[in-house]
Amino acid sequence: MSSSPYRVLIADADNTLYSWVDYIVPCLEAMVSTLANLSGFEREDIVESIKKVFEARQTNEYAFVLQEADVFAPLRRDIVWFQKTFIHPTRYVFNRVRLQHLRLYPGVRKSFRHLIDLGVRIYVLSDAPAFSAEQRLKHLGLARYVSGLYALESYPIPDSRLLDRALVNRLRSGYYRSRIGKMVELPLEMEKPNPAGLRFLLEAEGIDPAEAVLVGDNPKKDIVVARQAGVFDVWARYGTEISPEIREKLKQYSAPSVHRRNVSAAAEQEPEASLTIRRFDEILPLFGEA
Repeated sequence: MSSSPYRVLIADADNTLYSWVDYIVPCLEAMVSTLANLSGFEREDIVESIKKVFEARQTNEYAFVLQEADVFAPLRRDIVWFQKTFIHPTRYVFNRVRLQHLRLYPGVRKSFRHLIDLGVRIYVLSDAPAFSAEQRLKHLGLARYVSGLYALESYPIPDSRLLDRALVNRLRSGYYRSRIGKMVELPLEMEKPNPAGLRFLLEAEGIDPAEAVLVGDNPKKDIVVARQAGVFDVWARYGTEISPEIREKLKQYSAPSVHRRNVSAAAEQEPEASLTIRRFDEILPLFGEA
């Protein structure tokens, strides 16, 4: 039995468990290139149109962006043709590139297994839309270890007339659900650095803050909410180590307000975190694991 006082790990997801930036940029680039080739439209026009949708939906991961981007409005007059000619090929390319680039950081899977063996409960507190966060944890094989996912409320699903029937059936049947123990969608106003989301998680799960550790990449969000809630804070420094080239590319595709909220800046100096780690498995000694 571990002598550690910590019995609960609460992890941020994007750029803490995996590099969200290194995955989303190639996916968006591939999506835009595919659409430009299929439509003959200028890349710049496509990018500006999808950015408007991302801004309106307040996420760079809105799955139905093609159903709402104004640049494609004339092509959507025949929605069945549009789905077959544009949506299906683009979805295929996006998913293929995701498989190539969505990867766990070193030590994450091993650490989750060790912590479960130690009797530690694992929760994820994410500012991503709940549906997107759940799908990434599912694809990366982490869902089975997670007792609960607390993420921001998912975006609305468009009129089913804009969706292909197979997708509607999958959504209704629960095809996309994971093995995560509990799914909770938080209102948007609980986005970090508001500590309300973390406090809600602690209360709902009956967690003593003194027994919890929160690890995240964004000092202005994760460290702030951990301290306000009385939870031990850990800064995942590696999550801010993003190449300037990738950062610049992300800006090209991101809605400005979403980019400012969700991508942590490169640290000019070490924040005053209780613990700074350069690999995820450096949290293990906190739980009594050598």
